[in-house]
Amino acid sequence: METEHVQRSYSFVCLDCGHGWEGTFEIDVTVDDHQHTIATYHLDGRLVPSPLQSPRCPACERGKIRIMRAGRVSSARGYEH
Repeated sequence: METEHVQRSYSFVCLDCGHGWEGTFEIDVTVDDHQHTIATYHLDGRLVPSPLQSPRCPACERGKIRIMRAGRVSSARGYEH
């Protein structure tokens, strides 16, 4: 089995409370002997669930989350000032 290491960044906004945040994930992608793809996600060196499946807001703990391309939260905060 060979593992590919990739990095992906995402922006998130909670549709319940309006909190926005961003994260850059280190992802290890492995294809096993049966051609099943296994992806493990790490954030700040910790193993975490996939941010694309069942994300939770760190502010209110709800799960109504919009996922966007990286930089969207940062650019929106720039408009606030």
